[in-house]
Amino acid sequence: MKVQLIFALSLLASSLAFAEGMDSHIRSSRLTHQVQIGSTGPTTTPKKLTAGTFKQNIDHFGALAGQTFAQRYWMDSEYATAGASAPVIFHLCGEGDCTQDYFLNDNAIAWAKTLGAHLVYLEHRYYGQSLPFSDLSSAHLTYLTLNNELEDLATFQKWISTEEGFTGKWITVGGSYSGTVSALYRQAHPELVVGALASSAPMIAGVGSSEGTQSDVDQLSSTDPSDDTGARQWVYEACTSMGFWEASGETAEDSVFNPSSWLCQQLFGNVALVNTKTYNQKYNAPFIANSSSAPSNILFTYGSADVWTQIGLTTEKNANPNITILTIQGAEHHYDLNLATSSDSAAVKTARQEFVTLATQWLK
Repeated sequence: MKVQLIFALSLLASSLAFAEGMDSHIRSSRLTHQVQIGSTGPTTTPKKLTAGTFKQNIDHFGALAGQTFAQRYWMDSEYATAGASAPVIFHLCGEGDCTQDYFLNDNAIAWAKTLGAHLVYLEHRYYGQSLPFSDLSSAHLTYLTLNNELEDLATFQKWISTEEGFTGKWITVGGSYSGTVSALYRQAHPELVVGALASSAPMIAGVGSSEGTQSDVDQLSSTDPSDDTGARQWVYEACTSMGFWEASGETAEDSVFNPSSWLCQQLFGNVALVNTKTYNQKYNAPFIANSSSAPSNILFTYGSADVWTQIGLTTEKNANPNITILTIQGAEHHYDLNLATSSDSAAVKTARQEFVTLATQWLK
C-alpha cells in the first residue's frame, strides 16, 4: 500500500496533479491508497494466496438480465485455524487494479493471523481486469454505481460462502474510498457482515469548490481500458455517485474539491449528477445519529495529517454510541492498513490494536 508515482495529470493549469499507482485510490492528491512517499516498509504477499473469478451480474436491478462479467477475487486460508467455521476478513479493493499493492505491505494479513481468519480480496467492478465491457464509454459506465458495487459484495459473499462451505462471521476492511464502501456495506447488509473497518473513509459529499479543466478532459477522454489506470472510471463515480474527487495536496492544510458539472458533462455527456444533499442524508447522517436504526460495529480511523480527514466523521458530531471514531495523531492516509514496522508510532499501534479488540467483540 505504498505510493508509486506513475504519471502526473494536471488538475489546475498551475500545480495540481494526480499520482498513479498503488491501487489508484484517487491518485495521491486524490484518495490514494498509500503510506508516506518514500516509505521503505516491508512488503509481504500472503503465502497461500489463490486467485479466481466469479460470474458477477452487470446490473443487480433488472437491466441486462442474465448478463455477467468475470470479477476477480483472491483468497488465503493459511491462518484460518478453525477451517470452514473460521471468521473471514473481507478486504475490499478500491478504484484500481486489486493486484497493485493490496497484497503487499497489508496489515490485514497480520489481522487474519491474529484472529485466525480467512482473508478474501475482491476487485471492484470496472477496475483492474474486472471489466463488464471492452470499453469505458459513457453508455457502458452506466452500471458503475454505488448500489451495484454494494450488491456485488453481497452476491459474491453468498456465493463464495456456499462454494467454500464458510460458516464463520465476516468483517470488511477498506481504506480511503474502499473504506467508505466498507462502512456502507455494513450499513446495507448487517445480516452479512458483523463489523467493518473504514480507514480514512470520506463520508461527506459536496465539500469544497468544484474543479475541472480542459486538460482533465483531454487526459480522461480515452475509453480504452488498456491505456487507462482507473482515472476515467473514478471521475465517473465522483460525478454520479460520490460527490468528492480531488485535493490540492496530501496534508491536513490542503483543500478538497468536487468535480464540476462542466467537467462531468464534457466527459460523459448529459449524465445525472449526484445530489450531494441526498447523498449526505443517506450515507453520512445515519452513521452519527443517535437512533435505533443507526449503523453499528464500525471502526472509523483517520490520520491527523491527512487532507481527506476533512470530509470524514468526527467525534464532535457523533451521537451514535455503537461506532468508534479514532483520530491517529501524525498519521497520513490510512496508514494503519500498512504492515507494522519498527518505526510506527504509538498512535498507529493503538489504532491497529483497537481494530483487533473490536473485531474480537464483533465475532463473539
